[in-house]
Order: sequence, then structure tokens, then C-alpha cells
Amino acid sequence: MMIDNFQVGVVWSVSGVNLCIKMFNTSSDFKYFYKGKKYEGIRNGGYLIISRGTIDIVCQVESEEIKDKLLNKEPTLASAKDRYERFVYAKCIGYFEDGKFKTGNKYTPIIYNVVSMLDEETIKRILAPTQEKNNINFEIGVDLQYNLKISLPWTKIFNTHIGIFGNTGSGKSNTLARLYSTLFSHEELDVSKSKFIFIDFNNEYINESVLFKEKTKFILSTKKAICKFPIEKNFFWDAEVLSILFHATEKTQKPFLKKLIQDRESYINLENALEDYLKSTIKKLLTTTNPKKELKFLLERIFEILSIKSNISKLQWHSKQNIFWNEEKNEYFHGEPLTSVQEAYYGINDIQIKKLSPFQELEIRARLLLTNGVMTNFNQYEHINPLINSISTSIKDLDKIIEITDSIQFDEKNIEVISLRECNQSMKKIFPILLAKQAFEYHKNAENKRYQTFHLIIDEAHNILSTQSNREAETWKDYRLELFEEIIKEGRKFGFFLTVASQRPADISETLMSQFHNFFIHRLINEKDLKLIDNVISTLDRGSKSMIPSLPQGACIVTGTAFDIPKIIQVAYIEEKEKRPSSDDIDLFEIWKKPKECENLKK
Repeated sequence: MMIDNFQVGVVWSVSGVNLCIKMFNTSSDFKYFYKGKKYEGIRNGGYLIISRGTIDIVCQVESEEIKDKLLNKEPTLASAKDRYERFVYAKCIGYFEDGKFKTGNKYTPIIYNVVSMLDEETIKRILAPTQEKNNINFEIGVDLQYNLKISLPWTKIFNTHIGIFGNTGSGKSNTLARLYSTLFSHEELDVSKSKFIFIDFNNEYINESVLFKEKTKFILSTKKAICKFPIEKNFFWDAEVLSILFHATEKTQKPFLKKLIQDRESYINLENALEDYLKSTIKKLLTTTNPKKELKFLLERIFEILSIKSNISKLQWHSKQNIFWNEEKNEYFHGEPLTSVQEAYYGINDIQIKKLSPFQELEIRARLLLTNGVMTNFNQYEHINPLINSISTSIKDLDKIIEITDSIQFDEKNIEVISLRECNQSMKKIFPILLAKQAFEYHKNAENKRYQTFHLIIDEAHNILSTQSNREAETWKDYRLELFEEIIKEGRKFGFFLTVASQRPADISETLMSQFHNFFIHRLINEKDLKLIDNVISTLDRGSKSMIPSLPQGACIVTGTAFDIPKIIQVAYIEEKEKRPSSDDIDLFEIWKKPKECENLKK
């Protein structure tokens, strides 16, 4: 059925799905009224309709050209409409069949087919096709070209991985907040059976009214322990997890951690097992025929953790004989068995270990294992000691932000915001990985899921998904990226979805970028960013790509599996300051303006 619209031109040439349209002289205005209907003027990204018999073919404008017919000729008094020729270049994107808009290139126009503008109702049918089911309106903004409200296909968006990208000030954070706050406050939707966790690097979403009032807030800090995030004990005591936490090398340090876990599990049910382990290690140190001067320092740190005073500190290294000795007692240790007097002097049998935190236990076990490994030549001190130092340094920070619990304790509120602004750079990288791994494994393996879907949202995601860091070892970078690659590749089948927002998409792993299903692309001007977008997003047409560097603030191109064609949306700005993310630019006028009294003095 032909759609009766305002005719504005004819097809001039056809090359596959690409068209050249010669416009009539009456097609240059911005608005028209025809037969009681309103029409928007022709513009890049806009839509036109071509009638071929009874078929209506829809095309999208990609560019235009105006040619001067009198160029290089003598000037005349010819009017502009007679002097200039206007050509529009467009691409076929779909057609109307049985009154419904369908994407694809089932039909192509021919030369001299009539081209018409579209009225608002027809455009709505293109931009927001009527859903056959789940027809719940979900609006976050309007179409940039036609200022029409656009209902997003929310069922196809939130069950996918989402990427939101844009330069600073482009409206990226507003889009993220608008998308999820609309979801949480929607009158016809109940998200209580889903879990949403926001990782917030800059305290943008922590304010009470941002996103949703009924949310749980974790303000983590390595400066002082404000609150702690729960991590399950069984998850913590895992070689893979510990390797990630402490940047363990693959060939030497990771096997060391596996041995530590195995030894712990072997004696976990024996009373005083760790205490006996420490006593036996001290005895070995004083009786070994293969002493190493570094071993004393390993044990001294254990006594420090346990707040135990020991005469072990009085041991010295005799560099000529390569043995330990006690100058005060003029005692040399050549490997002979200890006497009861010696055991009493060094307080071996009096050692008692009270309740330890998991972090304390980890460091003690690591030091004991290395001490024994060096004495038996199973481990090289110089290979493992950097790991020990990493453990000793990192647990001070981890203990401020993490609580090791017997089981995962879910808060009654299904929406959580975790602020990392007060954490140091090391914890800003470590914690999200720890959280993501625990959440993904738990959700994947849970037999009776409390939450049917799990949504992990990361703003400023380049902080942890970057491939460009030169401050970390390649193995650590591999751990980090492989984890999120597994989540984004496998998560969908388990109902685990990732949403990331970043101002630097080029810094994010291309493997990750290629696995996102839906994109909200704000203004990007960096060539590397634009090239990456061009390489990884197959659903983005040439015309839309060309508009990315010039998008106004708040506008974004939405594309992906949820959308039949790319759309340009002006996302509604969150007017209430208390409800929007704390990402506003600094207002220099408010900072620098002179008080009114000063201006009055001038007068």
C-alpha cells in the first residue's frame, strides 16, 4: 500500500543500495505542512520514502550536494531556485509491507521513482516499530532529527552486554544514569528478581537520589576502613583468586600458591595444625644442614603478626661458616638436634596462635611454606619472595575494604553501588576483578538462584579493561582481561550481563569491544576511538559513523542487536541535580564571577 506523502524529488541514479536523488526546487525548507500533516525538512540521518509501484521503500540520507548550474558562466539575475541543483545521497534501509516497517533490502528503486518526505506518524513506525508482545513503553529521550519520543526495545537491551562510549562532557554518564533510573522507577516493571551492582570510580552514583533511593552503598577506602565488602571464604582460598590478587607469575609463584592451598586443605580439620606447623618450622631452621640467612627474616615477620617476642631475633648470620649463631650465648647451629634448654630459650613450645584473620593466616602460611621450601631446595627464595612482599603489602589495603565471610550474604536491596574513589590505584584494579569473578562464578553455579539475572555496571571502565597499562606485568594484564572476556563470552547463557561506560574505547580490549551487543555512542573525536568503533561495530552505517565527531551534548547513536537500524537519540537530561551523577563540569562563572558589591563600586 502506497503511503501518501509530500513529494520532493526523483531517483537520479542507483548503485546497489546507494542512491542519488535529485531534489525538487521546493524541498529546501526546514518544515512543511501538506494535507494537514507536518513534515520535517531533509537532513543528514533523516528518512525519505520511494514509491515503486505499490511498494514503499525507505532510505536514509547520508549526505547532500548542491551544484551551481551557472558556475563559471556570466552572472545573471536568475533566482536561487533556478540557479542551483540539489542532490541527496541516501541508502536503502527497509520497506513497508502490510503496513509494517521491515528492515532489509528486499526491494530496490529504479530511476525516476518518486521520492517523498515522511510525516510524523510514518517516521514513528520506522523509529519505534510496534512490539507484538511486551509492549511496555520505555523512553529515555527523543529522536535527534525529528524530536519524536522513542521507545527503546528494553527486553532486547537489558538481556545483552551494553557499551556506552563518549568523550568527557558528551553526556555518557547521564545516559547510563537515565537508562537504569528509568528501568528502576518504571511503573510497569519489577526488577526485584535481578541483581544490579554499579562499580563507581568517581563517587558519581553514590548520592541518595541517584539511580534509585532504595539502594545499598559501599564506600570503600584504603585510607581508613569505612565499610567492607563481603567475599566468601571458599572463594578467597583459591589459587586462581590469590594469583590475581597478588600478581603471581605463572611458572613459579602460582604453583607455590597452589601448594599453599593444598597444604591448608590437608590439615584444615586438625586442631592447632598451623601452630604445630610454625613450631616444626622453627626447629627445622635451627637444625637444618642447609641454612639460608634470609629465612630468619621470614620468621621474624610471623612473630610480628602474632605479637610474640622471641629470641629468634638474636640469631645472627655467620658469613664465614654460612650458619646461624647466637653471639650472646656463643652458640653455633651446625645441624645438631635441639636440647630442651634451647627449645625453652627460643620459646618454641610456648607458641600459641589465637584467632587470625584470613589475611594474617595467608601471610603466615606463605612465609612458612617458603621457609621450608628453601631449606629443602624446593623453592628459590629470590623467585618467591617478591610474591611474599606483594602479599604483605596488599593485605593491609585488602583488610580495609574486604570482609571474608563463611558465605555470600546478599543484602535485601537488589541494587548496590560500590564507590572506589577513596581507594588507591592498586585496589581500584584488584577489587573489581575480585568482585566480578566472585559474582560470575556464584551466579553461574547457583542451583537455586535468588536472582534470575545479574547485571554488573562499570562506569569509567577503561580503569580495569585497558590494554594500554605499562605499570603491570603481562601475566597480570592477561588475568584481568581473560576474566572479563570469559564473562562477556559466556555470561549471556547464564543471565549475567555487563554494562560498561568509558571515555576511551580505544584503550579497551578489542576482543571485549567486539562482544558487546548494543551500543550507545556519544561524541568521539579521537582517531583511534573512531577507528575502533568502525572496526568492531558492524551495525553502524556510514552516515551514522560520519556524525559521531559532531554529535551535540547528550545525543548518542544507538545501534546493535536490539535495533533494526541505527538511531540518533537526544537523551533526556536529568534536571534535578540531586538525581543526576556527580559528573558536571566545573562552573567557572560561579567560581570567578565578582560579587555584586564590587560591580556597584565601579558605578
